[in-house]
Amino acid sequence: MTPDQLRLVAELADWQILGLADNPGYWCGHIRDMHGGGTPKDEQWRDAGLWRSTYRWGIAMTTHGDYTKQRSLRDPEHVVTITWRQILDWVGQLPDELRADARRARTADDEEKQRVIALLLAPAPTEPEELALW
Repeated sequence: MTPDQLRLVAELADWQILGLADNPGYWCGHIRDMHGGGTPKDEQWRDAGLWRSTYRWGIAMTTHGDYTKQRSLRDPEHVVTITWRQILDWVGQLPDELRADARRARTADDEEKQRVIALLLAPAPTEPEELALW
């Protein structure tokens, strides 16, 4: 998942992020069916006048004006998108222990929720680049 896609996931409510990590099959459908959207929490996106919108194919940070939710995945109005399949793949790569932490954090205090969410949304470590010596 790209850093911008992680920023997009961070736009969801805490309970949605933890739910996705715990049971993505259920929560992807639930979030999709809610047709949610809203003003971004991210200051840069908010200042740019963008809007978070939920589609049948995923979630996008996009411009206003798509009131019937008809924009496609590749619409040029989207700044960043994430599909439900990409969310499922991301969760599938999370360590089992972190997913269990997310399950427990759903009923924990705010401090524990924020700790687990920070771990979930941390960029994946990159593989060190191999350099050829000759």
